[in-house]
Amino acid sequence: MKTLTHITLASIATLALMGCSDTYSGDNKSNNGDLRASKRAVKFLTDVEGMSLYTFDKDTLNKSNCLPGECQDTWPLFVGIDGGNADLKVLPGTQGHLAYRKHPLYYFINDNAVGDVNGNNVKEVWHLVHAPVAPADAQVKLSDTNIEQTYLADKDARTLYVFDKDTKNVSNCYDSTPTSGEGCESVWPVFYSADLGNLPSGTSASDFGVIERDKTRAKEGEPTKQVSYKGKPLYYFTPD
Repeated sequence: MKTLTHITLASIATLALMGCSDTYSGDNKSNNGDLRASKRAVKFLTDVEGMSLYTFDKDTLNKSNCLPGECQDTWPLFVGIDGGNADLKVLPGTQGHLAYRKHPLYYFINDNAVGDVNGNNVKEVWHLVHAPVAPADAQVKLSDTNIEQTYLADKDARTLYVFDKDTKNVSNCYDSTPTSGEGCESVWPVFYSADLGNLPSGTSASDFGVIERDKTRAKEGEPTKQVSYKGKPLYYFTPD
């Protein structure tokens, strides 16, 4: 659905919003049935003047794939300096292109005034940055107003997440994979349902798939299959 986004919350870090007890039994995780779209009011990241900032789904961590020419004419780069904040850094090899948690940041040419969010969900690949708090850096702030955010949840309204370090239809979140974070699968349990049932309005069956997890690395008792949304494997977050 056009308003469903996988870059939200603290989201834009490693695992993104797409909750909830501290533990999930095997039965709970594998028989959730229907999915739903949930909504909440959130603030988003802007420059100090209040102009909205965006990320691009086709970028990779610490690398912009929005090339000079038509793309950058439409989506001007947000430039600045390294201010000593770990969340807001200049992209390696660039002259000041800033990234939030390794995601390159852009303006939208059709945002003409403070509060404009005309670039949000353009072509379903450009999104506002729903940061939990503004970085302690004078170059950015949170918006003065809220926007309604739609995100993916299970039928019990437990939030689902995606992982930046996954690739299309491949999960890299295992307890035995140091690069994914210590105890990744224990902290981010797998979402799997054999029958998704009724899907949220605006989504289609083709948006969802089932991937096979690596049985040699999967945590004992976890599903060996996992539901994906547009190629991104879905997870819960245990502290939710």
